[in-house]
Amino acid sequence: MIQVIAATFADGVFKPDQQPALSESTRVRLVVEPMSEDADEARRRQAWADLEQLWQKSTFDSRGDRLSRDQLHERS
Repeated sequence: MIQVIAATFADGVFKPDQQPALSESTRVRLVVEPMSEDADEARRRQAWADLEQLWQKSTFDSRGDRLSRDQLHERS
């Protein structure tokens, strides 16, 4: 069973914010992901920069006529 539990690292020990559904002395694998908003913001900025770079490199052009708004929303 996988559980996602927030914890605080203090005095060399991970202290969970809530009690996990585990028996005493159960071994677990921890995947540590800092919950820093700065790290999230940095990842978002990098993802956006990567996307803009892909747009600039893109050579896609349909070579077709550009349709007007009325043509795009024509109701028949």
